[in-house]
Amino acid sequence: MLTLKQLTTFLQIVELGTFERAAQSLKTTPSTISKRIAELEEATGLRLFDRSRRGAQLTEEGERLLEHAMSTVHQAEQILELKQRPSRLHRIRLGFTDLTALTWLPGFLATFTEQRPDVRLDITIDMSRTLYQQFQDGELDLVVIPASQEAFAQPGVESRLVGEVEMAFMARRGLVTEARPVPLHALGNYILIGQGKRSGYAHQVNHWLHQHGIAGSTLTADNLLALVGLVTAGQGISVLPHHCVANLTASDALEVIGTEPRLPRIGYYALFRDGTRLKLMESLAQRLAEAADFTQPFFLHAAGAPERLHGAQRSDGNPQSVRVSGHAPRRG
Repeated sequence: MLTLKQLTTFLQIVELGTFERAAQSLKTTPSTISKRIAELEEATGLRLFDRSRRGAQLTEEGERLLEHAMSTVHQAEQILELKQRPSRLHRIRLGFTDLTALTWLPGFLATFTEQRPDVRLDITIDMSRTLYQQFQDGELDLVVIPASQEAFAQPGVESRLVGEVEMAFMARRGLVTEARPVPLHALGNYILIGQGKRSGYAHQVNHWLHQHGIAGSTLTADNLLALVGLVTAGQGISVLPHHCVANLTASDALEVIGTEPRLPRIGYYALFRDGTRLKLMESLAQRLAEAADFTQPFFLHAAGAPERLHGAQRSDGNPQSVRVSGHAPRRG
């Protein structure tokens, strides 16, 4: 029977030149060394040393065994070292829309990195449709984006609800003069500002508006802060995560425009693949849902700003890509 101890003994003899030196190095007797080599020769059917010569001289068959023995012992040492090594570093590529980066993501990363040093998170912030395409192409492992659960129903893809988003029509205070709640058809008297075609939540909002006979956005800004800026400047009405926006803007700068019917809630889902890392991804999705708090920008929270409202409100966008088009608002 071939053993690792026999191969280790063989290599020690070759390195040190004699059976006696190998015995000293391995802290055993020369007779034990000779017995191991005899067992190795019997197991392999090879004659390893030329015993007619002085010292431990390898035969041709011994030379053939030498390289294999070195490789086998080296691999065995690596296996034995596994228990002394830290756990393998898991790399997970995540995608979020920009409201996440604006609110709870920095705090989540700080806590998660401290608690899970074995996991490296690579973060991408972009529009939801871009993130979904990167997920489909295998460039991202998990994305948190808005849509209906049915939209993600496909083999091998898991979805977990992170939260439902309560959006609201918002405008600069005093811009909308109609009595509340405002009938949806009255919104046609104003410029409707929204995010572009790559926004998942904007797609759902526009679909809902079309179902009620209302045209979609005529002025667009892919960046959430740019969108808020346009609304604050009185350029029109927009659908925004009003709790976060209320904390972001100056006091009483904007107001919620109640409508009849009201806007539906929008679900945000964590998408990931069903594979060998399923348990890790499920655990991460759960922790994302527990950490998600979209009530105020992270820099206000870090400065100790008071929490005025609670809930999970999300938007969508790309902080490095802003597109604005349209014309001046008109009043009805």
